[in-house]
Amino acid sequence: MIVFTLVNEATDDVWVGTAREGVSPEARFKQFQDALELGIDHPFYKELKTFGPGAFSVNLFAAAEDPAELKMLVEEALEAHDGKSLAGIKTVRPGTTKAALATKPKSRSGTAAAKKASTRGGSRVATKPAKEKLSSGRTGSAAKERKIKEAIEAEKAAIAAAKAKRAAEEAAEIKAILAGLDARGSTLRKR
Repeated sequence: MIVFTLVNEATDDVWVGTAREGVSPEARFKQFQDALELGIDHPFYKELKTFGPGAFSVNLFAAAEDPAELKMLVEEALEAHDGKSLAGIKTVRPGTTKAALATKPKSRSGTAAAKKASTRGGSRVATKPAKEKLSSGRTGSAAKERKIKEAIEAEKAAIAAAKAKRAAEEAAEIKAILAGLDARGSTLRKR
């Protein structure tokens, strides 16, 4: 899962969006462009229609490994760029099902169709994923990039310090419990 930004070069507005694994930021932006003709009412689509897709630059912000990290990175991108969220914007006409969006298979000869029918219950053939092109992720300003990197490093340091503090507290607690058990055990032996 990735977090990306769409920067309107004409207005300097920054839109922050997400894409699932295997979908590049450029492909996701293309989905928004294709959905423009659906007439969905949203400020991003109005901006896209007014300025055109050429006015937007697509940048990779970060990659996440789980939904919680994705949410944190989206919030970080929104704060860092004073951006607007693309979350929840529809790219398909409401009421359209996934089955209707799926590509229709081409007709095959009778033997190929029979082979496919016989292998449906078996294992699937692994397909090689397409190599995706990632954008550079540059903000266009060295100062902004330095500020973002410093903020990320500070956050990592704070997390590491919190983990170390928590580990020290747990060690002290365990030590106190063991000392209490030792003291208790020694008084029972004296009786």
